[in-house]
Amino acid sequence: MVLLRHARRYREIISVLIRHGSGWLLVELGFGMLLPFHWGLLGHPRREDPYSGPEHLRMAFEELGPTFIKLAQILSTRPDLVSPVYAREFAKLQDRVPARSFAEIEPVLASELEVPYRQAFPEFDPAPIASASIGQVYRARLANGKQVVVKIRKPGIADVIAEDKAILRDIVRRIIRRRPWLRRYDIKGMLDQFFFVLDNELDYVHEGQNADRFRKMFEGDPHIFVPTIYWEYSTARVLVMDEVIGIKVDELEHRAVNGRTDRQHLARIAVDMTFKQIFEYGYFHADPHPGNFVITRDDSLGIMDFGMFGYLDNRYREAFLVFTYEFIRGNTEGMMDALWNLGVTGTQAQRPMLRRDLDHLLFKFRETSLAEIAAGDMLSELMAIAYRHQLSFPPDLANLFKVLGMLEGVGSMIDPDLRFFDYSEKYFKNMYKNMFSPENIVQQLSDNLIDLYKLGNKLPRRLSRLLQRVEFGDIGIEFNNPGLENDIRKLYKAVDRIALSVMLSPFLIAAGIFVLVGHFVGYDSFIVRFLFFSMVAAGLVTLVVLVSVWRQQRF
Repeated sequence: MVLLRHARRYREIISVLIRHGSGWLLVELGFGMLLPFHWGLLGHPRREDPYSGPEHLRMAFEELGPTFIKLAQILSTRPDLVSPVYAREFAKLQDRVPARSFAEIEPVLASELEVPYRQAFPEFDPAPIASASIGQVYRARLANGKQVVVKIRKPGIADVIAEDKAILRDIVRRIIRRRPWLRRYDIKGMLDQFFFVLDNELDYVHEGQNADRFRKMFEGDPHIFVPTIYWEYSTARVLVMDEVIGIKVDELEHRAVNGRTDRQHLARIAVDMTFKQIFEYGYFHADPHPGNFVITRDDSLGIMDFGMFGYLDNRYREAFLVFTYEFIRGNTEGMMDALWNLGVTGTQAQRPMLRRDLDHLLFKFRETSLAEIAAGDMLSELMAIAYRHQLSFPPDLANLFKVLGMLEGVGSMIDPDLRFFDYSEKYFKNMYKNMFSPENIVQQLSDNLIDLYKLGNKLPRRLSRLLQRVEFGDIGIEFNNPGLENDIRKLYKAVDRIALSVMLSPFLIAAGIFVLVGHFVGYDSFIVRFLFFSMVAAGLVTLVVLVSVWRQQRF
């Protein structure tokens, strides 16, 4: 049993959640000033105001370690699933933890390489330049003099994450069993997607392959630098790559760049690079925060950290282009059709109310020129609408919205005068026109004709098999309406209560008559005894019905 096998970790998780849950509850009740969290007594930063509920949950996830930090980071990209205020708070989680000593890390490095690591790296600095929950990064030099960074996975971290995964699966199973209506949100599928991302981050081979693919996408582009992976020294737990030397974008405010650096040009390179990933390849860097972009010495844009990537197939790319184009045109119906084509609306969305909110969004942003609109603000408003209407975006599409919001932040840090929508409007319009160019239309028609031929060729045999199954009674029809289950449950409750009322009525009437008749003719008469046995029988039947309803847990 999962609970017994991982009892110690369960106790730790419950303890942290209770502590921060109590803090959140007291904040809601107005007793926040009495909590010690903001006084700095329990290790949290000292400040004057009490921590809010979202802040308490963010701190709880931070205390619980890498699995929960990654989970919060994923949830920060899904404001369609969690409240936007929680999504914004989770986005603040930085995967930075105190570094472990090199003595703890050294055995991993020594065991993973086929040669002594001092031979592979004549120069190796044991002081880490970065430390995250999964690994630490060191600076080194190869025998050929090449400056590299060595990323090493912390020992035992895979076991910790494996235990947390088992616990999370158990928790989700329990929640779904007790709240069946949550199945329509496919929480299990989302958890599997999260575990897929987590497993990929644990495996540095996967990250190296992402970097190789990314480098191939921009091969020959002098404005973009992607580090080379040195596979002869890289494994699932150690990754060796070129060091990206320069100024990180999130440090630009505090450090001067080369006087000849064209910030506007670099900002446009960042935007063009992201659009090319998304709309030409459908494969994009899913964590483009400013710390992963570096302005190199030769004024190119260096990219780091290839652990998280997103994928978009042609259908999603085209639907997203249509949605963006209809937004630029101010066509609410076109936007809703694109959402329906993406399958994000589900069966519960109310189209008239969704149209009203999208109209309001368009009115708000179209009153301002596109040059003055912040993409992050628009995307936040859109995700708030998604949360309100229970729209569920596929994980990679939700990732795309996050990437576009972060891209605007990167571009604005490089060039504060960049107007994301002003620059990208022409790009989206051109992409939309290219999508429906004569060449693309001919190609789509050709593909459809081939599919139609394949279908027509196989249709007679399939129809024959289908009719045989109908004839032998092998085919049944299943009706599935997620909203109907709730209504049926309510109907059961109403029927049960009516039945109890009907059963109780004779019992109460018999009791009243028994008391009244007994008072006038005496309790020893035959009729009074008959009324007594009738009353007892009615009481027993009522009790049986009540027990039956309780066992079915419908009342």
